[in-house]
Amino acid sequence: MGLILIFVQSLLLVSVLKTVSTALPPGVTACSSTHDVDTYGKCVLQQLEAIRPFLPKGIASLKLPALDPLLLPSLTVDRSLEALKIRANMSQVRVYGASSFVIDEIKANPKDLTVELKVTMPHIHVKGEYDVQGRLLLLPLNGIGSFKGNFTNTKTQVIANGKEVADKNGVQRIEMDQIALKIRVGDGNIKLKAPTTHNLAADAAEAFFNSNPRLVLDIASPIIEDTAATISRALVTRALSALTKEEILP
Repeated sequence: MGLILIFVQSLLLVSVLKTVSTALPPGVTACSSTHDVDTYGKCVLQQLEAIRPFLPKGIASLKLPALDPLLLPSLTVDRSLEALKIRANMSQVRVYGASSFVIDEIKANPKDLTVELKVTMPHIHVKGEYDVQGRLLLLPLNGIGSFKGNFTNTKTQVIANGKEVADKNGVQRIEMDQIALKIRVGDGNIKLKAPTTHNLAADAAEAFFNSNPRLVLDIASPIIEDTAATISRALVTRALSALTKEEILP
């Protein structure tokens, strides 16, 4: 769930900067940095709507991958919380429904390179393979197999800012400096399929989640947010590396 949201945030952080038209899809234009913050934010929102049709196939000029579905070949989570200890390797993860994102609120300032936004994902479908070991409360989490999940009304709040840097060749560029995310998944259900030797563990984990989605999602929230922030930084770094400071802020 959070992975799609950080993709949108990554796209937004690049879009709010005054990017040259050659780096963005046809019909998308830069917003004037001379506007006040409110007017600038409205302009950015309009440009995001113009970008939306290009999202399913990705934006090669900004090194951003296809969004719907978003493919994550591998993802590793290794965390230990009081109520949740988990070491998981997930592969061939596909996330569907990202193009339906809704920007609820946006504040963007090109002068200090800051972005604040709230985004809602009405519905997300996720599927992939898993290999997990750990514990959720008193429930063991051990097994391998495939998973599917449906999640609704996912909301995120993002605060991010960039900074000016010089690359190894002395070229001035913009990098992400800090990012903070708060993510809350409204509701969800999962389906686990496992080999015969892992059926009991998979069935128990599936039943527990589907009976207590709010409890599980709240416990897992710190892991979701940390993972989203890490991937977000990587995506934004890729996108910003395609442009120089002069191209972003002419």
